Amino acid sequence: MPESSSAPTTIADWAQANVAVWAAQARVDERTVPLAMFTRLLEEATDDVGEAQVQVALRAQERDPSMGTAIGTGADSTRQVWLRIEAQTYLPLTCQRCLQTVATPLVVAQDLRFVSNEEQAAFEDEEAEEDVLALESSLDLQALIEDELIMAMPIVPLHDDCQPEGYQAPEPVVDEKPNPFAALASLKKVQ
Repeated sequence: MPESSSAPTTIADWAQANVAVWAAQARVDERTVPLAMFTRLLEEATDDVGEAQVQVALRAQERDPSMGTAIGTGADSTRQVWLRIEAQTYLPLTCQRCLQTVATPLVVAQDLRFVSNEEQAAFEDEEAEEDVLALESSLDLQALIEDELIMAMPIVPLHDDCQPEGYQAPEPVVDEKPNPFAALASLKKVQ
């Protein structure tokens, strides 16, 4: 898909984000960014995205592990680092029923909890409702957002109401069989 050459390719503070620092600051980052920044997602688009935008909200916080609630800054070593990703956009995909372009909504609302290493993340991720990742000193949030948008794509994109090209709905078959109880109704009238 063609990209706009004037669109930025990365957001600097998303490229090397330290999520632990963001959480300690209870950082909230809300922006609208060009869809053209997400090149892997654009590979799936069947039409030019033009000036399409992605609305993104990132909320980092530290939570008390026993309560699951947010705690203030300067917490002790038992703190948990959390990141909430919310994103939404429309992506032109091919409707698998009529083979025309359909503007497919992609909506992400994902909680991520960070732990100290990959082994712990793999172990806890199987039981947790949220996604569990290993905490790294530098995380590419743009790639993470793009991953979540890709996972939000439908397996089979469809219009809400369409028909395959050349499809003719069959005429409804009206079965004109006589009612087997009609004879009983005539007996009831005789009495």
